[in-house]
Amino acid sequence: MKLLLVCLLSMHWAYALTEEDVTKSVLQHFPLIEEADLKAEAARGELTAAEGAFDHKLTFKSRNRIEEKYDNQYFETTLERQTAFGGTSLVAGHRQGLGHFPAYDGKYQTSGAGEIFAGLSVPLLRNLRTDEFRTDLRLKQIETKQAKLQANLKRMVYLHKALSYYYKWILETQKLKINRGLFDLARARQEMIEKKFRAGDLEKIKVTDNQRAIDKRSGEVLKNEIELNKIRAQLAIYLRDAQGNPLPVPQESNPEFVLQKRESALISRDVSRNPQLELLSLEREKLKLEGAFYDQSRLPGLNVELLGAKELSANDPYDPERLQVGVKFDFPLENRKAEGKTVAYDYKLRAIDKNRQYLESEILQQLSFFLGAGTDSKARWEVTSREFEGARKMADAEKNRWSQGASDLFVVNLREQDVADVDIRRWTALYDYHQYHLDARLFSGTILGSSDQ
Repeated sequence: MKLLLVCLLSMHWAYALTEEDVTKSVLQHFPLIEEADLKAEAARGELTAAEGAFDHKLTFKSRNRIEEKYDNQYFETTLERQTAFGGTSLVAGHRQGLGHFPAYDGKYQTSGAGEIFAGLSVPLLRNLRTDEFRTDLRLKQIETKQAKLQANLKRMVYLHKALSYYYKWILETQKLKINRGLFDLARARQEMIEKKFRAGDLEKIKVTDNQRAIDKRSGEVLKNEIELNKIRAQLAIYLRDAQGNPLPVPQESNPEFVLQKRESALISRDVSRNPQLELLSLEREKLKLEGAFYDQSRLPGLNVELLGAKELSANDPYDPERLQVGVKFDFPLENRKAEGKTVAYDYKLRAIDKNRQYLESEILQQLSFFLGAGTDSKARWEVTSREFEGARKMADAEKNRWSQGASDLFVVNLREQDVADVDIRRWTALYDYHQYHLDARLFSGTILGSSDQ
């Protein structure tokens, strides 16, 4: 099915509000959506910060020793980087020690041109599968996706609210138009009735009866105007200009719904695009990452370290090339934090699975209801439209009978009221169709598609 909203306006109307106007205003200028977009940008900044853990780090240090026997200078430049490949860290640099060093500081002595060195440290147990930096980076990547989904979810929710008020505004406009027409009929008839009464052709009770009808219909018009102003105030929240300032909702318009059947546009019952379910899936992925980090942090630390060095010029006391291999091992005697976190994350995962199972079932049930109710509402529109045509013919016939003296004014008023009631019911059925269709698009996650889905 395809939903088209057509505004039929008279020449003197300068402004008409369309569904496209509402959609554009909400998606482009609504402040709370802009807030969600700013938070998504902030999440991207946090991701960049997490990537900074793998930046190259350049350090330089020097030391001058000035004394009578041991004058020396030592310079060292180091380039380090923590990598995301198995937790391996790399180091490379240059060092130079000149002057006279005591025997216990002989390690600082180098050739005249200095020494270059390079090495790496590779974890074999703890930090092999993941570590603090890799876990944080992956978490920030997921949180960036979540922030984007949160922004889309707000777009969907606020667009749904705005269009709901828009459809309600259209319905109240139609109801006001119908009741005003009914009121105008009774008021115009009153002049004719009073003339007949003054001429002695009509009883006083007929004048009173018609005045009662005028008062009743006037009350309905006032009630409609109050309700319409209420809806206008609610809709105005979502209408904004480019600077975010509220825009006025027009006082009067004459929009009408036009249905066109298009079976290819039926809404799918697949709810995988619903952001709420996607957010839960990402939250589950985050928990798994954090659980994996704390689970592997319970392992002992075992790192293999390899460092090679080469003198750049002759240096008799030392070999021109050296290779150092070492093993670093640490074993925590207690690690209750990691053990407790591992247990906690296991229960949190199970809780999320329960939540997702329930939420998916609820969304599917709601979607099924909205699709069925939408179909039934369209059928109600068709039935009440036929009823409306019949009621209008009966009212016209009753007025003809009354003009010929074969009917009573009380019956004429009842027939006219019946036409108005049926007309309001058929417009309410069409409003329900649009609202249920909109609800279905929200729950199926397709509301941000083209507005005529």
